[in-house]
Amino acid sequence: MRDLVGIVFLVAFLVAIAFLNLGVALFVYALLVVIMIHELGHFSMAKLFGFKATQFFLGFGPTLWSTKRGETEYGVKGIPAGGFVKIVGMSPYEEVDPVDESRSYPNKPAWQRAILLVAGSATHWVVGFVLLLIVAMGFGFPEATNEVARVVPRSELGIETAALRAGLEPGDRIVAVGGEPVQEWDDIVSYIEARGNETGTFTIERDGESLEREILIGQVITKNGAPVDAAPPGQEVRPLREGETVSGFLGVAPEQQVNRAGPIEGIRFAGATVGTFTVRSITSLPDVFAPVFNGELWRSLMEDGERDAEGAVGLVGAGRVAGAAVDAGLYAELLSFIAGLTIFIGIMNLLPLPPLDGGHLLVLAIEKVTGKPVDVKKMIPVAAVVIAFFLVLFVAILYLDLARPIKIPF
Repeated sequence: MRDLVGIVFLVAFLVAIAFLNLGVALFVYALLVVIMIHELGHFSMAKLFGFKATQFFLGFGPTLWSTKRGETEYGVKGIPAGGFVKIVGMSPYEEVDPVDESRSYPNKPAWQRAILLVAGSATHWVVGFVLLLIVAMGFGFPEATNEVARVVPRSELGIETAALRAGLEPGDRIVAVGGEPVQEWDDIVSYIEARGNETGTFTIERDGESLEREILIGQVITKNGAPVDAAPPGQEVRPLREGETVSGFLGVAPEQQVNRAGPIEGIRFAGATVGTFTVRSITSLPDVFAPVFNGELWRSLMEDGERDAEGAVGLVGAGRVAGAAVDAGLYAELLSFIAGLTIFIGIMNLLPLPPLDGGHLLVLAIEKVTGKPVDVKKMIPVAAVVIAFFLVLFVAILYLDLARPIKIPF
């Protein structure tokens, strides 16, 4: 009876999320799958090396459903905020049956314990790679062409842009800048951005005719990649504030074409993007902790209005981004977003902080260097401090997500 009630509760929970928003539902389901695969990574290595694993659960709290197969109990807990594999001997307070001593965590070789610990986070790169491969081969990725799709109207920035003054129109194709032929939109952007309040030369194809245009380029102020203010051609922008940059601005958006990759190109794209996400995640780690200690997070709690998407974002904020992506039909962007978040979580889990997997790896490293076992009980206060820190951070960002939602970046 308990199992039946648990299953009904879980199904009702998942269905309720689906009715809220498809993007939010996909995001939540994806996180649950990532958690399950993470724990499966630990569990598979435990089985491979002969560790005794007595439990494999998704979630925490009261048990909703479970079943026992062999020596392992599989199940689902009431709070879907994580998961765990219980391995005999991993808890310093656990009494190990003498029969299980040889299969307990402390009595296994250090290299096997290290692989067991790393295996969970390693799956995050696999999941990220698969998601990005689906993006490249299934959805494709948009590439900007040299054709003008839209001319920014006066109402959008409150000024007459250089493109409006020059009479540029949707459908125009920019084939040369400064007298040099261009093949990619990025070359056009570089030319424009370097010539704020200067005259640029553009060769345009319109209805089969070639037109030469001398255009005085305006200026735009951006912060975190988004325009915040602009000045029409011939006028200077206001003084820059912290985090802002100024560049040339024409006022056109390019036509996009979607290119789906073949298997080889898809693998290359997925591998390169996984590398990019990994580097970006590592370099952004200070941004997780710095706002707490430099007071930026606390100042954000006192302010009003939307926040930039580059700031701290919790699960609620990430869910909003996922929902907006689906509402806009940007499924490729949603999968890429989930892939990047998955890799970031994998890296966070490898930080040398108890009780994270990286903290257990640190213990193994200390034991290897000193040749002596570490009394894990003495690390419990450190683990408590780490948990308290992340709990406070989680609550603060949750409040920001609800009270000061981020600007959707698309």
